[in-house]
Amino acid sequence: MKPRLLWWLGTALLLLAVHTEWNVPLAAWVFPIFLLRYARQIPVRRAILMVGLSLLIGQLVWLGVTGLLFVLSGLLAFTLLAVLQTTAFLADRLLADRAGPVKTLVFPVTLVAGEYLFRLITDFGDFGALGSTQSGNLPLLQTASVTGVYGLTFVLAWFASVVNTGWADGWPRVKRTALVHACVLGLVFLAGGARLLFDAPTTHTVRIAGISPSADANKASSDALERVGVKYWRAEEVSAADPVAVGAALAPVTEDLVTRTRQQASAGAKIVVWPETHARVLERDQDALLKRVGAEAKQAGIHVELAYALYTKQAPYIRNVAVLVGPTGEVAWTYDKTHPTPMEPMTPGPGTVPTADSPHGRLATVICYDADFPGLMRQAADKETALMLVPANDWQGFGSLHAEKATFRAVENGYSLFRHSIHGNSTAVDDQGRILGHADYFRTDQQTLVADLPVQPRTQTVYSRVGDVFAWLCLAAAALCPLWTYRRSRTGKR
Repeated sequence: MKPRLLWWLGTALLLLAVHTEWNVPLAAWVFPIFLLRYARQIPVRRAILMVGLSLLIGQLVWLGVTGLLFVLSGLLAFTLLAVLQTTAFLADRLLADRAGPVKTLVFPVTLVAGEYLFRLITDFGDFGALGSTQSGNLPLLQTASVTGVYGLTFVLAWFASVVNTGWADGWPRVKRTALVHACVLGLVFLAGGARLLFDAPTTHTVRIAGISPSADANKASSDALERVGVKYWRAEEVSAADPVAVGAALAPVTEDLVTRTRQQASAGAKIVVWPETHARVLERDQDALLKRVGAEAKQAGIHVELAYALYTKQAPYIRNVAVLVGPTGEVAWTYDKTHPTPMEPMTPGPGTVPTADSPHGRLATVICYDADFPGLMRQAADKETALMLVPANDWQGFGSLHAEKATFRAVENGYSLFRHSIHGNSTAVDDQGRILGHADYFRTDQQTLVADLPVQPRTQTVYSRVGDVFAWLCLAAAALCPLWTYRRSRTGKR
Protein backbone atom coordinates (compact mmCIF):
# COMPACT_ATOMS: atom_id res chain seq x y z
CA MET A 1 0.00 0.00 0.00
CA LYS A 2 1.39 3.41 -0.96
CA PRO A 3 2.49 5.70 1.90
CA ARG A 4 0.16 8.50 0.84
CA LEU A 5 -2.85 6.17 1.01
CA LEU A 6 -1.74 4.93 4.43
CA TRP A 7 -1.67 8.52 5.70
CA TRP A 8 -5.11 9.32 4.36
CA LEU A 9 -6.61 6.14 5.80
CA GLY A 10 -4.98 6.70 9.17
CA THR A 11 -6.10 10.32 9.33
CA ALA A 12 -9.66 9.51 8.26
CA LEU A 13 -9.95 6.80 10.92
CA LEU A 14 -8.37 9.15 13.47
CA LEU A 15 -11.13 11.68 12.85
CA LEU A 16 -13.69 8.95 13.58
CA ALA A 17 -11.82 7.98 16.74
CA VAL A 18 -11.51 11.44 18.32
CA HIS A 19 -13.73 12.19 21.29
CA THR A 20 -16.79 13.75 19.65
CA GLU A 21 -20.51 13.08 19.53
CA TRP A 22 -19.98 10.89 16.44
CA ASN A 23 -16.86 8.95 17.36
CA VAL A 24 -16.59 5.27 16.35
CA PRO A 25 -14.85 3.24 19.11
CA LEU A 26 -13.55 0.64 16.63
CA ALA A 27 -11.64 3.36 14.76
CA ALA A 28 -9.46 3.92 17.84
CA TRP A 29 -8.18 0.34 17.50
CA VAL A 30 -7.38 0.71 13.80
CA PHE A 31 -6.09 4.21 12.98
CA PRO A 32 -2.67 3.78 14.69
CA ILE A 33 -1.95 0.74 12.49
CA PHE A 34 -1.95 2.82 9.31
CA LEU A 35 -0.03 5.74 10.82
CA LEU A 36 2.60 3.38 12.28
CA ARG A 37 3.02 1.69 8.91
CA TYR A 38 3.20 5.08 7.19
CA ALA A 39 5.86 6.37 9.61
CA ARG A 40 8.07 3.35 8.90
CA GLN A 41 7.97 3.76 5.11
CA ILE A 42 9.12 7.35 4.74
CA PRO A 43 12.10 9.44 5.91
CA VAL A 44 12.12 10.31 9.60
CA ARG A 45 11.70 14.07 9.25
CA ARG A 46 8.74 13.68 6.94
CA ALA A 47 7.25 11.07 9.25
CA ILE A 48 7.44 13.46 12.20
CA LEU A 49 5.85 16.25 10.17
CA MET A 50 3.02 14.27 8.61
CA VAL A 51 2.08 12.11 11.62
CA GLY A 52 2.19 15.21 13.79
CA LEU A 53 -0.02 17.03 11.29
CA SER A 54 -2.50 14.15 11.30
CA LEU A 55 -2.73 14.14 15.10
CA LEU A 56 -2.98 17.94 15.23
CA ILE A 57 -5.83 17.84 12.71
CA GLY A 58 -7.59 15.41 15.02
CA GLN A 59 -7.14 17.75 17.99
CA LEU A 60 -8.34 20.78 16.01
CA VAL A 61 -11.41 18.91 14.80
CA TRP A 62 -12.15 17.92 18.39
CA LEU A 63 -11.76 21.51 19.57
CA GLY A 64 -13.90 22.81 16.72
CA VAL A 65 -16.75 20.33 17.25
CA THR A 66 -16.81 21.00 20.98
CA GLY A 67 -16.69 24.77 20.54
CA LEU A 68 -13.32 25.22 22.27
CA LEU A 69 -11.27 26.26 19.25
CA PHE A 70 -11.39 29.90 20.37
CA VAL A 71 -9.81 29.11 23.76
CA LEU A 72 -6.09 29.89 23.44
CA SER A 73 -5.12 27.72 26.42
CA GLY A 74 -6.96 24.77 24.86
CA LEU A 75 -5.33 25.33 21.49
CA LEU A 76 -1.85 25.41 23.01
CA ALA A 77 -2.52 22.44 25.29
CA PHE A 78 -3.81 20.18 22.55
CA THR A 79 -0.96 21.16 20.26
CA LEU A 80 1.27 19.85 23.05
CA LEU A 81 -0.80 16.65 23.17
CA ALA A 82 -0.30 16.16 19.42
CA VAL A 83 3.47 16.58 19.93
CA LEU A 84 3.53 14.04 22.77
CA GLN A 85 1.49 11.55 20.76
CA THR A 86 3.76 12.04 17.74
CA THR A 87 6.71 11.11 19.96
CA ALA A 88 5.19 7.64 20.40
CA PHE A 89 5.09 7.09 16.63
CA LEU A 90 8.64 8.43 16.35
CA ALA A 91 9.82 6.05 19.09
CA ASP A 92 8.33 3.11 17.18
CA ARG A 93 10.05 4.30 13.99
CA LEU A 94 13.49 4.73 15.58
CA LEU A 95 13.64 2.24 18.44
CA ALA A 96 11.28 -0.68 17.93
CA ASP A 97 13.41 -2.64 15.46
CA ARG A 98 16.33 -2.49 17.92
CA ALA A 99 14.30 -3.46 20.97
CA GLY A 100 14.36 -7.19 20.31
CA PRO A 101 11.62 -9.30 21.91
CA VAL A 102 9.85 -6.27 23.37
CA LYS A 103 9.70 -4.30 20.11
CA THR A 104 5.89 -4.25 20.05
CA LEU A 105 5.80 -2.62 23.50
CA VAL A 106 7.70 0.52 22.49
CA PHE A 107 4.67 2.23 20.97
CA PRO A 108 2.16 1.49 23.76
CA VAL A 109 4.45 2.50 26.64
CA THR A 110 5.49 5.75 24.95
CA LEU A 111 1.89 6.60 24.02
CA VAL A 112 0.71 6.07 27.61
CA ALA A 113 3.71 8.08 28.83
CA GLY A 114 2.77 10.95 26.51
CA GLU A 115 -0.86 10.95 27.61
CA TYR A 116 0.13 10.91 31.26
CA LEU A 117 2.68 13.68 30.79
CA PHE A 118 -0.05 15.76 29.19
CA ARG A 119 -2.16 15.34 32.30
CA LEU A 120 0.77 16.22 34.58
CA ILE A 121 1.80 19.29 32.57
CA THR A 122 -1.58 20.83 31.74
CA ASP A 123 -4.82 21.47 33.60
CA PHE A 124 -6.98 19.48 31.19
CA GLY A 125 -7.35 16.28 33.18
CA ASP A 126 -7.17 13.05 31.19
CA PHE A 127 -8.40 14.57 27.94
CA GLY A 128 -6.94 12.94 24.86
CA ALA A 129 -6.50 9.51 26.42
CA LEU A 130 -7.12 7.00 23.65
CA GLY A 131 -8.63 4.56 26.13
CA SER A 132 -11.47 6.98 26.85
CA THR A 133 -13.04 6.02 23.53
CA GLN A 134 -13.94 2.59 24.94
CA SER A 135 -16.40 3.54 27.69
CA GLY A 136 -19.09 1.36 26.10
CA ASN A 137 -16.92 -1.77 25.99
CA LEU A 138 -17.86 -3.18 29.40
CA PRO A 139 -15.44 -6.15 29.63
CA LEU A 140 -12.49 -3.98 28.57
CA LEU A 141 -13.70 -1.10 30.72
CA GLN A 142 -13.10 -3.18 33.86
CA THR A 143 -9.36 -2.81 33.22
CA ALA A 144 -9.73 0.74 34.53
CA SER A 145 -10.40 -0.67 38.03
CA VAL A 146 -6.73 -1.73 38.04
CA THR A 147 -4.83 0.62 35.74
CA GLY A 148 -7.11 3.59 35.24
CA VAL A 149 -7.92 4.76 31.73
CA TYR A 150 -4.27 4.38 30.68
CA GLY A 151 -4.52 0.60 30.76
CA LEU A 152 -7.08 0.78 27.98
CA THR A 153 -4.82 3.08 25.97
CA PHE A 154 -2.06 0.48 26.37
CA VAL A 155 -4.31 -2.36 25.15
CA LEU A 156 -5.38 -0.43 22.03
CA ALA A 157 -1.86 0.75 21.22
CA TRP A 158 -0.29 -2.69 21.75
CA PHE A 159 -2.86 -4.24 19.40
CA ALA A 160 -1.95 -1.68 16.72
CA SER A 161 1.77 -2.28 17.27
CA VAL A 162 1.45 -6.06 16.94
CA VAL A 163 -0.62 -5.80 13.76
CA ASN A 164 1.79 -3.28 12.25
CA THR A 165 4.80 -5.45 13.13
CA GLY A 166 3.19 -8.48 11.54
CA TRP A 167 2.39 -6.40 8.46
CA ALA A 168 5.97 -5.10 8.21
CA ASP A 169 7.96 -8.24 9.11
CA GLY A 170 5.62 -10.98 7.96
CA TRP A 171 3.45 -13.02 10.33
CA PRO A 172 5.72 -16.08 10.52
CA ARG A 173 8.43 -13.94 12.16
CA VAL A 174 6.12 -12.49 14.82
CA LYS A 175 3.83 -15.44 15.49
CA ARG A 176 5.18 -15.93 19.01
CA THR A 177 4.66 -12.25 19.85
CA ALA A 178 1.20 -12.32 18.29
CA LEU A 179 0.30 -15.43 20.33
CA VAL A 180 1.44 -13.79 23.57
CA HIS A 181 -0.53 -10.68 22.70
CA ALA A 182 -3.64 -12.69 21.85
CA CYS A 183 -3.41 -14.57 25.16
CA VAL A 184 -2.98 -11.37 27.18
CA LEU A 185 -5.83 -9.66 25.32
CA GLY A 186 -8.02 -12.70 25.89
CA LEU A 187 -7.20 -12.68 29.60
CA VAL A 188 -8.06 -8.97 29.83
CA PHE A 189 -11.50 -9.57 28.32
CA LEU A 190 -12.01 -12.77 30.30
CA ALA A 191 -11.15 -11.05 33.59
CA GLY A 192 -13.44 -8.14 32.72
CA GLY A 193 -16.29 -10.50 31.90
CA ALA A 194 -15.71 -12.43 35.14
CA ARG A 195 -15.84 -9.21 37.16
CA LEU A 196 -19.12 -8.26 35.52
CA LEU A 197 -20.57 -11.72 36.15
CA PHE A 198 -19.31 -12.62 39.62
CA ASP A 199 -18.91 -9.22 41.28
CA ALA A 200 -22.27 -7.74 40.32
CA PRO A 201 -23.43 -4.67 42.27
CA THR A 202 -25.75 -5.02 45.24
CA THR A 203 -29.51 -5.09 44.82
CA HIS A 204 -29.79 -2.39 47.49
CA THR A 205 -30.58 0.76 45.52
CA VAL A 206 -31.57 4.37 46.07
CA ARG A 207 -33.79 6.42 43.79
CA ILE A 208 -32.16 9.62 42.57
CA ALA A 209 -33.76 12.37 40.50
CA GLY A 210 -31.89 14.98 38.51
CA ILE A 211 -34.13 17.96 37.77
CA SER A 212 -33.92 21.00 35.50
CA PRO A 213 -36.10 24.11 35.30
CA SER A 214 -38.83 24.45 32.72
CA ALA A 215 -38.46 26.47 29.53
CA ASP A 216 -41.08 28.91 30.89
CA ALA A 217 -39.04 29.53 34.04
CA ASN A 218 -35.88 30.05 32.00
CA LYS A 219 -37.63 32.52 29.72
CA ALA A 220 -39.22 34.43 32.61
CA SER A 221 -35.80 34.84 34.26
CA SER A 222 -34.08 35.81 31.00
CA ASP A 223 -36.73 38.41 30.17
CA ALA A 224 -36.57 39.89 33.66
CA LEU A 225 -32.75 40.16 33.52
CA GLU A 226 -33.05 41.90 30.17
CA ARG A 227 -35.43 44.45 31.68
CA VAL A 228 -32.97 45.06 34.52
CA GLY A 229 -30.24 45.51 31.93
CA VAL A 230 -27.67 42.94 33.12
CA LYS A 231 -26.14 39.81 31.61
CA TYR A 232 -25.93 36.84 33.97
CA TRP A 233 -22.47 35.87 32.70
CA ARG A 234 -21.04 39.27 33.70
CA ALA A 235 -20.70 38.60 37.40
CA GLU A 236 -19.37 42.03 38.36
CA GLU A 237 -22.27 43.65 36.54
CA VAL A 238 -24.80 41.45 38.36
CA SER A 239 -23.22 42.13 41.75
CA ALA A 240 -23.27 45.91 41.17
CA ALA A 241 -26.92 46.08 40.06
CA ASP A 242 -29.98 46.66 42.25
CA PRO A 243 -30.11 43.49 44.38
CA VAL A 244 -33.90 43.58 44.76
CA ALA A 245 -34.50 43.75 41.01
CA VAL A 246 -31.80 41.19 40.19
CA GLY A 247 -32.96 38.80 42.91
CA ALA A 248 -36.50 38.95 41.56
CA ALA A 249 -35.21 38.32 38.03
CA LEU A 250 -33.29 35.22 39.13
CA ALA A 251 -36.12 33.84 41.26
CA PRO A 252 -38.23 32.06 38.57
CA VAL A 253 -35.54 29.39 38.03
CA THR A 254 -34.92 28.67 41.72
CA GLU A 255 -38.68 28.69 42.41
CA ASP A 256 -39.22 26.15 39.66
CA LEU A 257 -36.41 23.93 40.94
CA VAL A 258 -37.81 23.99 44.48
CA THR A 259 -41.23 22.99 43.11
CA ARG A 260 -39.74 20.14 41.09
CA THR A 261 -37.73 19.00 44.10
CA ARG A 262 -41.00 18.64 46.03
CA GLN A 263 -42.60 16.76 43.11
CA GLN A 264 -39.76 14.26 42.82
CA ALA A 265 -39.77 13.69 46.59
CA SER A 266 -43.49 12.90 46.38
CA ALA A 267 -42.75 10.47 43.55
CA GLY A 268 -40.27 8.51 45.68
CA ALA A 269 -36.88 10.08 45.07
CA LYS A 270 -34.58 9.94 48.11
CA ILE A 271 -31.92 12.21 46.58
CA VAL A 272 -32.61 15.16 44.28
CA VAL A 273 -29.82 16.82 42.29
CA TRP A 274 -29.86 20.26 40.65
CA PRO A 275 -27.71 20.98 37.57
CA GLU A 276 -24.55 23.10 37.77
CA THR A 277 -24.90 26.93 37.80
CA HIS A 278 -28.24 27.07 36.00
CA ALA A 279 -29.76 28.38 39.19
CA ARG A 280 -28.24 31.76 40.07
CA VAL A 281 -28.35 33.19 43.56
CA LEU A 282 -27.24 36.46 45.12
CA GLU A 283 -25.19 36.08 48.28
CA ARG A 284 -27.83 38.01 50.24
CA ASP A 285 -30.52 35.49 49.17
CA GLN A 286 -28.55 32.30 49.82
CA ASP A 287 -29.58 31.69 53.44
CA ALA A 288 -33.27 32.09 52.61
CA LEU A 289 -32.98 29.58 49.75
CA LEU A 290 -31.17 27.02 51.90
CA LYS A 291 -33.72 27.37 54.70
CA ARG A 292 -36.55 26.87 52.25
CA VAL A 293 -34.98 23.79 50.65
CA GLY A 294 -34.03 22.55 54.12
CA ALA A 295 -37.68 22.65 55.15
CA GLU A 296 -38.65 20.67 52.04
CA ALA A 297 -35.90 18.12 52.67
CA LYS A 298 -36.87 17.69 56.31
CA GLN A 299 -40.55 17.27 55.53
CA ALA A 300 -39.86 14.65 52.83
CA GLY A 301 -36.89 12.99 54.58
CA ILE A 302 -34.60 13.35 51.56
CA HIS A 303 -31.22 14.72 50.53
CA VAL A 304 -31.10 17.62 48.09
CA GLU A 305 -27.92 18.57 46.22
CA LEU A 306 -28.36 22.19 45.23
CA ALA A 307 -25.94 23.50 42.60
CA TYR A 308 -25.88 27.16 41.66
CA ALA A 309 -23.83 30.17 40.69
CA LEU A 310 -23.40 32.35 43.77
CA TYR A 311 -22.86 36.06 43.07
CA THR A 312 -20.67 37.77 45.65
CA LYS A 313 -19.46 41.31 46.35
CA GLN A 314 -15.77 40.38 46.13
CA ALA A 315 -13.77 39.67 42.98
CA PRO A 316 -14.14 37.51 40.97
CA TYR A 317 -17.78 38.10 42.06
CA ILE A 318 -18.98 34.54 41.47
CA ARG A 319 -18.61 31.07 42.96
CA ASN A 320 -19.61 27.73 41.47
CA VAL A 321 -20.99 25.77 44.42
CA ALA A 322 -22.78 22.55 45.32
CA VAL A 323 -24.59 22.41 48.67
CA LEU A 324 -26.01 19.22 50.18
CA VAL A 325 -29.03 19.60 52.47
CA GLY A 326 -29.88 16.51 54.50
CA PRO A 327 -33.12 15.08 55.93
CA THR A 328 -32.60 17.14 59.09
CA GLY A 329 -32.81 20.31 57.01
CA GLU A 330 -29.19 21.17 57.81
CA VAL A 331 -26.38 21.79 55.34
CA ALA A 332 -24.04 18.78 55.17
CA TRP A 333 -21.47 20.35 52.85
CA THR A 334 -20.71 23.39 50.71
CA TYR A 335 -18.30 22.60 47.90
CA ASP A 336 -16.61 25.01 45.47
CA LYS A 337 -15.62 23.65 42.07
CA THR A 338 -11.96 22.63 42.12
CA HIS A 339 -11.26 22.84 38.38
CA PRO A 340 -13.09 25.69 36.62
CA THR A 341 -12.96 25.43 32.84
CA PRO A 342 -10.91 27.99 30.88
CA MET A 343 -14.16 29.93 30.27
CA GLU A 344 -15.01 30.28 33.97
CA PRO A 345 -13.50 33.41 35.60
CA MET A 346 -13.70 32.18 39.16
CA THR A 347 -11.38 31.20 41.99
CA PRO A 348 -10.94 27.40 42.31
CA GLY A 349 -12.03 25.66 45.49
CA PRO A 350 -9.51 24.09 47.89
CA GLY A 351 -9.61 20.72 46.14
CA THR A 352 -11.06 18.59 48.93
CA VAL A 353 -13.90 16.25 48.00
CA PRO A 354 -16.59 16.43 50.71
CA THR A 355 -18.45 13.37 52.01
CA ALA A 356 -21.52 12.83 54.17
CA ASP A 357 -23.03 9.70 55.68
CA SER A 358 -26.59 8.80 54.76
CA PRO A 359 -28.95 5.81 55.09
CA HIS A 360 -27.95 4.99 51.51
CA GLY A 361 -24.20 4.88 52.12
CA ARG A 362 -21.58 7.57 52.09
CA LEU A 363 -22.22 10.38 49.60
CA ALA A 364 -19.65 12.62 47.91
CA THR A 365 -19.67 15.34 45.28
CA VAL A 366 -17.64 17.17 42.68
CA ILE A 367 -18.83 19.54 39.94
CA CYS A 368 -18.77 18.78 36.19
CA TYR A 369 -15.20 19.24 34.89
CA ASP A 370 -13.80 18.01 38.22
CA ALA A 371 -14.74 14.47 37.18
CA ASP A 372 -12.11 14.61 34.41
CA PHE A 373 -9.36 14.59 37.04
CA PRO A 374 -8.70 11.04 38.31
CA GLY A 375 -6.63 12.16 41.29
CA LEU A 376 -9.41 14.33 42.67
CA MET A 377 -12.03 11.63 42.14
CA ARG A 378 -9.85 9.07 43.93
CA GLN A 379 -10.21 11.08 47.16
CA ALA A 380 -13.79 9.86 47.45
CA ALA A 381 -12.73 6.20 47.14
CA ASP A 382 -10.30 6.71 50.01
CA LYS A 383 -13.32 7.79 52.10
CA GLU A 384 -15.36 4.66 51.22
CA THR A 385 -17.87 6.55 49.11
CA ALA A 386 -20.87 4.57 47.85
CA LEU A 387 -22.37 7.26 45.61
CA MET A 388 -20.81 10.21 43.80
CA LEU A 389 -23.07 13.13 42.84
CA VAL A 390 -21.92 15.27 39.92
CA PRO A 391 -24.02 18.34 39.01
CA ALA A 392 -22.91 19.52 35.57
CA ASN A 393 -23.51 22.03 32.80
CA ASP A 394 -22.24 21.33 29.28
CA TRP A 395 -23.00 22.57 25.79
CA GLN A 396 -24.05 20.93 22.54
CA GLY A 397 -21.25 18.87 21.01
CA PHE A 398 -19.55 18.31 24.37
CA GLY A 399 -22.00 16.50 26.65
CA SER A 400 -21.33 12.89 25.71
CA LEU A 401 -17.56 13.25 26.19
CA HIS A 402 -17.89 14.40 29.79
CA ALA A 403 -20.45 11.69 30.50
CA GLU A 404 -18.11 9.00 29.13
CA LYS A 405 -15.23 10.22 31.27
CA ALA A 406 -17.41 10.15 34.37
CA THR A 407 -18.09 6.47 33.63
CA PHE A 408 -14.37 5.75 33.92
CA ARG A 409 -14.22 7.45 37.32
CA ALA A 410 -16.98 5.17 38.63
CA VAL A 411 -15.15 2.02 37.49
CA GLU A 412 -11.74 3.23 38.64
CA ASN A 413 -12.93 3.99 42.16
CA GLY A 414 -15.72 1.48 42.77
CA TYR A 415 -18.69 3.75 43.43
CA SER A 416 -21.96 4.47 41.66
CA LEU A 417 -22.11 7.86 40.00
CA PHE A 418 -25.00 10.16 39.16
CA ARG A 419 -24.08 12.96 36.77
CA HIS A 420 -26.87 15.43 36.07
CA SER A 421 -26.11 17.88 33.30
CA ILE A 422 -28.11 20.69 31.82
CA HIS A 423 -27.20 21.48 28.19
CA GLY A 424 -25.69 18.00 27.92
CA ASN A 425 -26.03 14.30 28.69
CA SER A 426 -27.08 13.15 32.15
CA THR A 427 -26.06 9.63 33.12
CA ALA A 428 -26.44 7.26 36.05
CA VAL A 429 -23.86 4.45 36.16
CA ASP A 430 -23.02 1.72 38.61
CA ASP A 431 -19.50 0.96 39.81
CA GLN A 432 -18.86 -1.33 36.83
CA GLY A 433 -19.84 1.23 34.21
CA ARG A 434 -23.34 0.00 33.36
CA ILE A 435 -25.52 2.91 32.28
CA LEU A 436 -28.72 2.64 34.33
CA GLY A 437 -30.18 5.97 33.29
CA HIS A 438 -29.61 8.52 30.53
CA ALA A 439 -31.17 11.80 29.43
CA ASP A 440 -30.11 14.14 26.63
CA TYR A 441 -31.05 17.79 27.24
CA PHE A 442 -31.30 18.46 23.51
CA ARG A 443 -33.74 15.60 22.87
CA THR A 444 -36.36 16.31 25.50
CA ASP A 445 -38.75 19.12 26.30
CA GLN A 446 -38.14 18.81 30.04
CA GLN A 447 -34.96 17.11 31.16
CA THR A 448 -35.46 14.92 34.22
CA LEU A 449 -33.36 11.87 34.95
CA VAL A 450 -34.65 9.35 37.48
CA ALA A 451 -32.61 6.23 38.24
CA ASP A 452 -32.30 3.54 40.90
CA LEU A 453 -28.58 3.18 41.59
CA PRO A 454 -26.93 0.42 43.65
CA VAL A 455 -25.23 1.75 46.77
CA GLN A 456 -23.04 -0.18 49.16
CA PRO A 457 -19.69 0.18 50.92
CA ARG A 458 -17.47 -1.28 48.21
CA THR A 459 -14.13 -2.99 48.58
CA GLN A 460 -11.60 -0.55 47.20
CA THR A 461 -10.45 -1.21 43.65
CA VAL A 462 -6.80 -1.77 42.88
CA TYR A 463 -6.69 1.60 41.15
CA SER A 464 -8.18 3.43 44.11
CA ARG A 465 -5.43 1.93 46.28
CA VAL A 466 -2.38 2.38 44.05
CA GLY A 467 -3.42 5.25 41.78
CA ASP A 468 -1.45 5.82 38.59
CA VAL A 469 1.28 3.25 39.22
CA PHE A 470 0.67 1.71 35.78
CA ALA A 471 1.07 5.09 34.06
CA TRP A 472 4.26 5.78 36.03
CA LEU A 473 5.66 2.39 35.02
CA CYS A 474 4.97 3.19 31.38
CA LEU A 475 6.63 6.57 31.83
CA ALA A 476 9.71 4.89 33.31
CA ALA A 477 9.78 2.27 30.54
CA ALA A 478 9.49 4.97 27.86
CA ALA A 479 12.40 6.85 29.42
CA LEU A 480 14.53 3.67 29.44
CA CYS A 481 13.70 2.64 25.86
CA PRO A 482 16.54 4.64 24.24
CA LEU A 483 19.08 3.21 26.72
CA TRP A 484 17.80 -0.34 26.20
CA THR A 485 18.01 -0.12 22.42
CA TYR A 486 21.42 1.57 22.56
CA ARG A 487 22.88 -1.22 24.68
CA ARG A 488 21.42 -3.86 22.38
CA SER A 489 22.86 -2.14 19.32
CA ARG A 490 26.29 -1.94 21.00
CA THR A 491 26.24 -5.68 21.64
CA GLY A 492 25.01 -6.43 18.12
CA LYS A 493 21.68 -7.90 19.22
CA ARG A 494 18.51 -7.57 17.13
